[in-house]
Formats: sequence, C-alpha cells, structure tokens
Amino acid sequence: MPLQTNREENLMNIDCQIRGKADIHEALSTMCEVEYMEGDNKVFCDRCKEKCDTVLRTAISALPDVLVLSLKRFDLDYNTFETVKLNSRCAFGQTLNMKRYTLEGLEEME
Repeated sequence: MPLQTNREENLMNIDCQIRGKADIHEALSTMCEVEYMEGDNKVFCDRCKEKCDTVLRTAISALPDVLVLSLKRFDLDYNTFETVKLNSRCAFGQTLNMKRYTLEGLEEME
C-alpha cells in the first residue's frame, strides 16, 4: 500500500496553468492529477525510515470564503527560452462548483 500523509497549507489563491486547457475545469483538474512515485522516485518516509511507493495529489481540504484563481497567462517557450504571453481562450462560467477539487470530493469519487 502506498504511503499516505496530508500536508495542510492555508489557501486563498490557486495558480492555474492554462496552456492547452479549454476551460477552468481542465486547469483545476490538472492540479488534482495523481502522480505515482515508484522505483527510483520513491519518497523517504520519516515514520518507517525507508523509501516507499507514494501517491502525490493536490486537493483542497477546506474552501475559504474568498478564493482567487490566477490564470498563468505567461509561459516559457522552451525553443527560445523567452517568456511568451498566452492569448488562448480559457472559458469559465458565472459560478464554479469546487467540490470535485476538494479532499471530500476526490474521496467520494474513489
């Protein structure tokens, strides 16, 4: 079984990577993607004092009254190593249900 721990951070702002994303839900879903740390990428566990298979993911444990979503409209062009402005469209609605990006919502979907 992979190592599971939680690290809490106060959150009022989320930086959303929008390159190649059609809407805000795609950007937020990317933030919540699971990353498996196995083999050479195992993570050292302070409790058992050895490297363990680990599942990394980001989820919001408690939503604040006000949450700022920053759209990262500048990115690095890896061909020229220059900063470029992204002019692509990133759609979003009048309301945004954030439950699927919360710890509770992710646990319900599992």
